[in-house]
Amino acid sequence: MDISRAKQKKSVIKRYWPWSLLVLMLAGAGYYLYFLAQADFAIDGETLVIGQVRQGKFSVSVRGSGVLVPDNIQWLSANVDARVERILAKPGKTVNKGDLIVELSNPKLVQLLEETQWELEAVSAENEAQRVIQESALLDQKTLVLNARLDFESSKLEQDAHSELFQKKTGAVSKIDYQRTRLETKQFKQRWHIQQQRLTKMTENLSVQNNARDARLKKMSKTLERVRQDVNSLKIYASINSVVQDVPVEAGQRIAMGGNIAKLARQDSLIAELQVPELQIRDVMIGQKVVIDTRNNKALGVVTRVDPAVVNGNVQVDVSFSGELPADARPDLTVDGEIKIAEISDALYVSRPLFAQSQSTASIYKITDNGNFASRIKVKLGKGSVDQIQILEGLAPGEKIIISDPSTWESYHKVRIN
Repeated sequence: MDISRAKQKKSVIKRYWPWSLLVLMLAGAGYYLYFLAQADFAIDGETLVIGQVRQGKFSVSVRGSGVLVPDNIQWLSANVDARVERILAKPGKTVNKGDLIVELSNPKLVQLLEETQWELEAVSAENEAQRVIQESALLDQKTLVLNARLDFESSKLEQDAHSELFQKKTGAVSKIDYQRTRLETKQFKQRWHIQQQRLTKMTENLSVQNNARDARLKKMSKTLERVRQDVNSLKIYASINSVVQDVPVEAGQRIAMGGNIAKLARQDSLIAELQVPELQIRDVMIGQKVVIDTRNNKALGVVTRVDPAVVNGNVQVDVSFSGELPADARPDLTVDGEIKIAEISDALYVSRPLFAQSQSTASIYKITDNGNFASRIKVKLGKGSVDQIQILEGLAPGEKIIISDPSTWESYHKVRIN
């Protein structure tokens, strides 16, 4: 009896086992189809870059690359038309202030210097001769004034004596003699005054002529000094302790006045010229701290200038070093710079998604359902750093987002991650 029941039970299991398996398969397929139906697009999880929202201290910085350039550059130029005679310092040579770098020649200028010296000597001699002649004439005039005064005084004594005798009516002096003496005295007095006036005018004339001659002599001296300076400028000396960067001339070459001869740069005075993308430049200001990376060393600096113009999508930012230059600092050395914009003590931040811009609202795919799906949400972004960005609204600490390029599925609201 028991054996027949066991056989009957086995036959029932054999009969319904395929159907049970089919039901399980259909249930699994249904769940899988339901799972697929929740997403519009499927992506491979291995191709994604995931970022997790963090909370804490957030440093805002902007990165740019550039080169080191001399802060103090001086071009030495020719003051006159000349020919390059000798080049004594080639690019790369270290020179001190006063060292001879290039020697020029100009025979006409040297000849002009000699002729100007001779002319100055001749003018000086002529001036001295004229001065002696005028001083002699002045002495003659002073003699005439003295004689006129003596004639007047002598006549005045005679007039006084005649006047006394004439007043006493002694008859010793006639009226005619008395009148004649008075007239002569007046004449001598007028002559004396006229000679004094002539002496005054002669003195003034002598002073004016001396001033005119001195002015001409000074003009000639200035001309000589200028020509001498031009001759001296044929030798080009270093104006600062520096390194010769460039000498764009050759021996025997003709060079015009104002032409560049040598470029000098101080080796111990360098600045960094960084190129910052135009989209990141709005937060960069003068006075912000910068970390300059020469690949071998790092040094601190300060933003000293922000170029107002945009060139090829970049803005130039000049950075001066705060302390000593790195040991490997050289002109034209390629460097990287990180400009410190701000530091927020407590902020939500995440690795910067591709194409995410600071101070904007962006569509970002947030990871949901244990990493199986990603849904597009609106997130308000704050300040951005080199590779991180602040979250103002839309995400919480610990949540994950896709930070890689979503361009292939950005038209779908929800995607499935395989």
